[in-house]
Amino acid sequence: MSIVKDQPAHAGHTIRLKIGGIEVGRGQRLNGNRSFGTENQYEIGSIMPQESVPLKVDGSISLEKYRIRKKSLAELGLSSYGAGILNMNVIDIEVTDKYTGDIVIVYRSCTLSESSEDFSANSMSGENATWKYLSADYGTPETE
Repeated sequence: MSIVKDQPAHAGHTIRLKIGGIEVGRGQRLNGNRSFGTENQYEIGSIMPQESVPLKVDGSISLEKYRIRKKSLAELGLSSYGAGILNMNVIDIEVTDKYTGDIVIVYRSCTLSESSEDFSANSMSGENATWKYLSADYGTPETE
């Protein structure tokens, strides 16, 4: 068995998370999704699709984390509780390998879509946020 920095697989303990350039700790789950709006094209005389065509990219990223006093996502300027959303700019969310510094993935031009908090008896409090992103890449922005 090799030491952690030499293991090829990523695990939750091998990455760092930066949102808007701020390192965010206590994250429990980060989930990036993308949909390509793919639709089948058909022709008269056949019930079978002739081609599948991606029509749009729709990406989102969700973060679930423990809520820390004086360091909530809203207090860090990364989320909002209401009208403050109108004064928020887009942010980049960057996941890096904490051993090599290499970029794992960057979600670019993220806009807050929704946020929530969770308070329960006898358990840690948490917060969740979901952003819509315009593009994602592995360190070099993709172009059409």
